[in-house]
Amino acid sequence: MRKQTKKINDITEKLEHTEQLLHVSEDKYRQLVENAECIILRIDTDGTITFFNEFAQTFFGYSEQQILGKNIIGTIISVDSSNRKSEESIRDIEGQSELFTTCESETVCKDGRRAWVAWANKAIHDEQKKTTEILCVGHDITERKRMEKELQLLAAAVHNSNDAVTILDLKGNIISWNLGAERIYGYSEAEAMKMNISRIIPDHKQDEMSALTERLLKGETIEFFETQRFAKNNRILDISLTATVLNNENEKPFAITITERDITERRNLEKEILDITEREREQIGQELHDGMGQILTGIAVLCKGLALKLKGKSSKEMKDALVISKLANQAIGQTRDLAKMLYPVDLQTGGLVSALKTLASNAEKTMQVKCRFGCGKSVSVKNLVEAKQIYRIVQEAMTNAVRHGKAKNINIKLRLTKKGTVLSIESDGLDFPKLSGRQKGFGLKIMQYRTDLIGGSLDIRKGSKGGTVVTCIFPNGS
Repeated sequence: MRKQTKKINDITEKLEHTEQLLHVSEDKYRQLVENAECIILRIDTDGTITFFNEFAQTFFGYSEQQILGKNIIGTIISVDSSNRKSEESIRDIEGQSELFTTCESETVCKDGRRAWVAWANKAIHDEQKKTTEILCVGHDITERKRMEKELQLLAAAVHNSNDAVTILDLKGNIISWNLGAERIYGYSEAEAMKMNISRIIPDHKQDEMSALTERLLKGETIEFFETQRFAKNNRILDISLTATVLNNENEKPFAITITERDITERRNLEKEILDITEREREQIGQELHDGMGQILTGIAVLCKGLALKLKGKSSKEMKDALVISKLANQAIGQTRDLAKMLYPVDLQTGGLVSALKTLASNAEKTMQVKCRFGCGKSVSVKNLVEAKQIYRIVQEAMTNAVRHGKAKNINIKLRLTKKGTVLSIESDGLDFPKLSGRQKGFGLKIMQYRTDLIGGSLDIRKGSKGGTVVTCIFPNGS
């Protein structure tokens, strides 16, 4: 009897100890749940809320008294059409055994604020394995959803943009190609994704792309840079591009994004304007030479004749006549110089080299600068249209050097190299400032345009000793 009593007492003590441990465990569990930095709630199989932790109360704005006993649908889950599947989701969770099911839903707070929550749900079963409750653990993903929506809108805007938006890896392989690129270049996305960007770059622009990549990798942003590209039908397109580097999470560049706009039609209009301007210049030059020059020559001859008639009669009037004749001859010289600059006849008679020699000589008279011209023996530009463009590039560079750079010395050089014919105009004076595409003046844009017309490349930068160096490289045999 004593032994049985002792066994009963031992069992009772163990039960009491186990019960104490169970209470401690429950307290720890409750504290853990209550202090968790996430939404934790329980609902029965009808969707009625039976537990709502403190974080959930703070997040949704409901107290326990306000929310317990209420259905999840119509309180924190909206009854609108976007959440009608919530009831179906509850039934799906009931059918799972020991697994957590996940879902995302838009929830509604007490104040009407909407928030997206990612849920992990688990069915709780009784001894008969019948579902009695569902445990739901949620995390706020509103910010993530907002960013996803913005990215979707941005992706749609980029994909449907009229401009070509491409992404290249650092080797120039195309890894993204939008509808605008398809429309401008004629290559489908499937075709482009197998290509390198060099495929659509003309030969004389390949080095230019390498230089742009180097600048981008040094941290520069390329804006409104005008260049040329090949379309699928081999048509050359005039393009204005903006390019930036894409960095990974370690701030290391891994790709280059380029936005390109087709400006071919605009360039064609500019060419028409340039042609009209050229014809007007030539006409004014001819008028100065043939019209004004002849009139001034007549004045000079008449004044000299008048001086001879007055000889011996009136020394004062004779001197005045000679002064007028001298001034008229000076005006004739200046008119001829201006006429040659406006209408370079030497281009047609003696070629580009002869015209540039004359231009340098006239510049010393008209611009008051020391101007020297040097040329290699084998340089020859036979195409008159292209020779005119080169002549105007030199003329514009000289004008800029004097007007904006306050130059006193200008050196013009023309030489033949393996890369092409190199034209350089070096001037002292003020340093050339760094300018973005939008900051470039009309004169610089016209120089770039003229260079593109002859299939060349133009570079303008500060000289090694200050001042400005303009370098134009164009194909040999132009």
